[in-house]
Amino acid sequence: MRVSAVVRVGVLAAILCIVGCNSNNKGKIEGTKWSSQAFTTKGTSVPAGSITFEFTKDGKIIYTILRDSYTGRYSVGSGDYVTLYLDKELAGSKTHRQRIIIRNDTMELIDTDGTSIRFDRSK
Repeated sequence: MRVSAVVRVGVLAAILCIVGCNSNNKGKIEGTKWSSQAFTTKGTSVPAGSITFEFTKDGKIIYTILRDSYTGRYSVGSGDYVTLYLDKELAGSKTHRQRIIIRNDTMELIDTDGTSIRFDRSK
């Protein structure tokens, strides 16, 4: 009896992982370019276009903040999460797990500190 209960729990856990581990960004982010909308952070106004992202279809990324450019690769994770593996450190790390929500031609990046930046799809 105990073995069958363990098997049932294991099968249920596997099913939940398969269902719950799907990416909301798979098929939406690959091959896209984005440019930031104007925003304010820590009391400073940042003009539109100050930050850009390019996500290539083969998993590479080009991330530009003002004059600083970062390259690397990305992978879509479960839910809204995308992990960036940058070639050089940004804010003390080369790896960044970001929450990214894409709706039509708008992308919202929500940083771990809660900062939210909206982007428009570049044509």
